[in-house]
Amino acid sequence: MEKGYRLVHCQRLFGSRHGSQYFQVQPPDEDGPDVVPVDGAAAWAQVGEQMAKAWQDIERRAQTTIQEGERDEVNPWLERTQWLPYLVGMERPDLLACIEEPVAEPDARQEQQAEPVEAAIWAAMDGLARFSQASIIDRIGVFIRLEAIRTEMHQTRFQPLQPYMDKDAIVKHTRPWQQMLMFFARTQKEHAWKSPKYRFTRRQREAWEVLIEQAKRSIEGDEEDEAEDMDEEREELDEEMMDDIDESIEVAEEEPGQGEGPEPKKLSKIQKACLEFCIALLNHRITRREYDSPLVCALAVLGVKEDGWKGPEQYPPILSAVIKIARFMVVQKGLEMSGPDEDSGDETDDDLDDSAYESGPSQRRRPKGCLQLVQRMMDRFMVRGSHSPMQWMLDLRTYGLKIHYNTTTRGHVEWTNGDELLYKELHFSMAQFRGMVHGLASESRRLLTEELMFGSKAAPVPAVPWESIRDNPTDERPGWNFLKDHRTSMPVDGERWLFERVGKSASIRSRFMKPGTQSGVDRQAVERYMDRVVEFREKLAVLMHMTGGQPARGPELLSVRHSNTVQGGHRNIFIEDGMVVFVTRYHKGYKVSGDVKIIHRYLPREVGELVVWYMWLVLPFQQRLEALVWEKEAVSSHMWPADPSGRKWTTDRLREALKRESRIAMGQEWTFAGYREMAIGISRRFLRGSTAFQADEGEENKEWAEEQAGDSIADEQAGHTSHVAGLVYARGIMEQSGAVADRRQQFRASSTDWHRFLGFQAGVDDQRRSSKRKRAPFESEADEARVDRWQRLRKMDARAQLKRMMGEKAEFRGVQEAAIKAITAGESPVVAVMPTGAGKSLLFMLPAWAEQGGTTVVVVPLIALRGDMAQRCKKLGISCVEWQSRRPPDAAAVVLVTPESAVGEEFATFLNRLRATRQLDRIIIDECHIVLNRQYTFRKQMQQLGKLVAVETQMVMLTATLPPSEEDELFRRMHFERGQVRMFRAPTARSNIAYRVVRVEKERKRQEVEATVLAMVQQKVRKYKSGKIVVYGNSVPKVKGLAEKLKCHAYHHHAVGKASMLGSSWAASSG
Repeated sequence: MEKGYRLVHCQRLFGSRHGSQYFQVQPPDEDGPDVVPVDGAAAWAQVGEQMAKAWQDIERRAQTTIQEGERDEVNPWLERTQWLPYLVGMERPDLLACIEEPVAEPDARQEQQAEPVEAAIWAAMDGLARFSQASIIDRIGVFIRLEAIRTEMHQTRFQPLQPYMDKDAIVKHTRPWQQMLMFFARTQKEHAWKSPKYRFTRRQREAWEVLIEQAKRSIEGDEEDEAEDMDEEREELDEEMMDDIDESIEVAEEEPGQGEGPEPKKLSKIQKACLEFCIALLNHRITRREYDSPLVCALAVLGVKEDGWKGPEQYPPILSAVIKIARFMVVQKGLEMSGPDEDSGDETDDDLDDSAYESGPSQRRRPKGCLQLVQRMMDRFMVRGSHSPMQWMLDLRTYGLKIHYNTTTRGHVEWTNGDELLYKELHFSMAQFRGMVHGLASESRRLLTEELMFGSKAAPVPAVPWESIRDNPTDERPGWNFLKDHRTSMPVDGERWLFERVGKSASIRSRFMKPGTQSGVDRQAVERYMDRVVEFREKLAVLMHMTGGQPARGPELLSVRHSNTVQGGHRNIFIEDGMVVFVTRYHKGYKVSGDVKIIHRYLPREVGELVVWYMWLVLPFQQRLEALVWEKEAVSSHMWPADPSGRKWTTDRLREALKRESRIAMGQEWTFAGYREMAIGISRRFLRGSTAFQADEGEENKEWAEEQAGDSIADEQAGHTSHVAGLVYARGIMEQSGAVADRRQQFRASSTDWHRFLGFQAGVDDQRRSSKRKRAPFESEADEARVDRWQRLRKMDARAQLKRMMGEKAEFRGVQEAAIKAITAGESPVVAVMPTGAGKSLLFMLPAWAEQGGTTVVVVPLIALRGDMAQRCKKLGISCVEWQSRRPPDAAAVVLVTPESAVGEEFATFLNRLRATRQLDRIIIDECHIVLNRQYTFRKQMQQLGKLVAVETQMVMLTATLPPSEEDELFRRMHFERGQVRMFRAPTARSNIAYRVVRVEKERKRQEVEATVLAMVQQKVRKYKSGKIVVYGNSVPKVKGLAEKLKCHAYHHHAVGKASMLGSSWAASSG
């Protein structure tokens, strides 16, 4: 029996008399109204908390809930789309969640709930799009593709519907359709969130139910069950739809003899159901509001972002993907309804009968083929004038593109400190950029010459004979390129040179040979070699992309061919006046318009040499290896064909290659799109207006037109425009088809200016030869920066700067101050003879610290000294880098280099680049007495340091060991005139040094002599506990033996880690 009462808490205020009754009160553990504090400050604090909470709720709703805008908020895009009135009150997170990709099975690592039916529909849409694209490629002709691309009722198109260039790209472009199907799937079933309202038509409802049923069957594995029922349902839907279009369709039967060959694959049941539903969505005539169409409603959801709306920059590409996939599906629908691929065509006139004399019964209606079906579906719901969702998409896309191209986009490029570029999260100087490019060029050259062509100093690679290379752009014979021109004279036969080089060297030949195999070669060795070829091609792609001028898009670069092809009849690599030029004919609008833009990009000599070497000497050997090992029947003419492993070149692969190279060189990852924008920004900042990169290759160049006004006037006198003159009149015999000389000259000028900016040697030489050439802005700015730098250095208070750099107690010693004043005044050459420990390094560190805009090159003969200098510079905040050819230090204030590297070709190129960019301030030769070395067999490059005088910059020589009697010989070897030299000499006598000669009798044995030496050393160690002792020997075995007995390091030319050995020994307290 239930209780007839309940327990409560009660209380009374008075124990007796009036008002002493009990009343109920809230228990302590139950929620009650907040008690308002009596204290004023506490009450106000509580009000503040409530205000903050209320404001947070408002902000949260503003961010997540779609709210009506104010009437004075002008947004033409939202007014045109009408998304706001349709989606007002909806939660953005809910809308975004309803179009997410589903998961078929629950995963503990994901919070998302499993949705097997939705996952099946998602996969079916992906398979349908892929199948439809394959049908476009394999099953239809150009007439159907021309019909499917129409946007107007009676429109003549000349470019047919094209599949995506990259077959994997269809995955990305199918996603909007998949997201719309998810919107329907998740709103058609019960859900707790507020969703947009829409209504299916009867046909759409029936098609959706069939799709859901098929999705469930596919999950259960019953897709093949009741196949006949599904076929009947599909045929009924087909007939019903085509009744609305024109008339019922009688499916054509296959003619005898036309069923030969393999039968094409068929759509699965769920894919067919997905196709029917998508066609039903498209086949919807709008009579009142566009949001009466479920497809338009779903498209509105695709326009939602977490923090707003997708505007005219982001939404038109989505519409383009939806439109193109819709066209694929319309063609697929026509194929499904028309029967097999081999369906016969109709006669163009109905059996040649004259209908005016027709007296018999009406002829049997002829079966309709795919072309007629596609044509009628296009007219019904796929073109403007049909008042269908497709018309809404076409018009909105056009409107969005109009806004996009008439609205400035958000800027991302900013300049600081004159030449430092800020782009989004990237930050680098132009010197670092040049260093990256030249480092990549150096590494590519090493990889090609040493690892692919097995070159060495003893067996150099044949030089490219630029003066004897000829080309004929008009020769379109398949397989032809400039190497096959009869006028081209190459020093060796490239078809056999690398094969013979491998055969002549036993060590190289053994890498490839493997006795006992069918082919006689080691497949693994060949695969390793091909891996190096692939690595070189990746680097070459990035290098050509960055040095040819305005960067090409990924598909353009990947379309480059080295030889003529049977299909296109053209190649893309040519030789023009000693320069390699790659010409692209493909661009991003080709698939839409069919128009081909011919763009020339000229490569600097250093990069063009790699291209010629690869085509001339490596490619023939590589292709024959592929034919032998992988048994290839055909070889691609592309510069970047598929790898032997089968991996293909895509824009994603190019993007990853650029990311890798920029990460190695700069510590930052660049993208293709990002680099294109940065390159345009750099060119606008530093190049001439006539050669600066344009935002689009098709933009006209007004400044160039003004410079070429005389040529234009001459053309006008002849009664035609310059463009027509270039296309038709007085064309050169060797003029490439489609190319115009005037435009080609513009491209060449743009590329060569870019080469000069990057500091390539060919551009520098061209700059010196051309006295009439108009200077680029970067050259003028670099000159002004160098003048300002030297003026500030001349006015510098050396004593004050020394105290700032070293501390208030720092003072000049000896001839330091006089020598520094001569250096900062720009005098050259300067020779300073100062004792060890007197501060010779200060003579270049102080100017480099005071003005770090330039570069000081320091030639250091000893490894230990280089490490010590680098540490001291780093401690003072001076950017100091040791020379590495693979990573040229263009941005460093001090560059340390060995004498051997200082006279090498790669370092000479680096110096010329610094000169061209006005960064080179001075060259310091430390321990300059090494130039007087008279032992030709020991580091003979030290005697060649006089070559550095040709760089024509300030020269400073430092030493502690230059007797006056040797000065003339030093000046002679350095090509100095004594009257030009500023000489500073400090006393070099050392009072704490004494010489002692101990004569040893010849009769004494070697062991006795060594014992005497050991005794002397041990006695000195005991006497000078904190000092250092160096023991010299005249042979490596003797040095090793003494070191073993003294228990110390043995330093000789065979020793490993000599630099660290000296450093650790010298850092020790004694020994």
